[in-house]
Amino acid sequence: MRKFFVLTVIAMSVTAASITASALEGFKGNDATAEVATLLKTKTDAVLSVLKETGLSKDEKESRIMEIIEPVIDFDLMAKLALGKRHWGKLSPDQQKEFVKLFVKRLKESYLDKTTLYSDQKVTYEKPVLKGNRVYAVMNIITTDDKTPVLYKFYKSRDAWKVYDIEVDGVSFVRSYRAQFDTILQDGTVDDLFAQLRKPVKGGEQ
Repeated sequence: MRKFFVLTVIAMSVTAASITASALEGFKGNDATAEVATLLKTKTDAVLSVLKETGLSKDEKESRIMEIIEPVIDFDLMAKLALGKRHWGKLSPDQQKEFVKLFVKRLKESYLDKTTLYSDQKVTYEKPVLKGNRVYAVMNIITTDDKTPVLYKFYKSRDAWKVYDIEVDGVSFVRSYRAQFDTILQDGTVDDLFAQLRKPVKGGEQ
């Protein structure tokens, strides 16, 4: 899972360095895919600018990055999908709120913990694909000895496109967390799950 977060941060950060206005021309045939391609470029331009800013403290960078990505990532929906319908339906409304709060907090901390790993990696960007009312956007992260596909899954929320899942090299973020939560709840309780989510994020952890 560590690889997932490392590559997610890289993908959010370097897309802007690789997608130019001319590259976006190929996406104009479909309004939805064009919107998603433009959205990714706009957000990653902003994230890249923050990561390269030498006059900001770590806390200031983290705060600005979250301001940039929060509008485009549906953290609450990710939380529900990660827990799964079976477990979600067993929680009381108060427990559901607590789970979302703890999960989103941990997710953001895990993401921000990996922002220091960006080191000017390159990407190739594939044309987004329309899947019903969703758009899948793939980018390939290129390092000196590896090439890893990162798939962003978008859905239209009212008037905005938002990410509800990310796959790194075929491994789904949502499904990976769901497997972990299933294991905890198989023999434990909701309180055990909450206790696990409250633990501080350590380097290399999700």
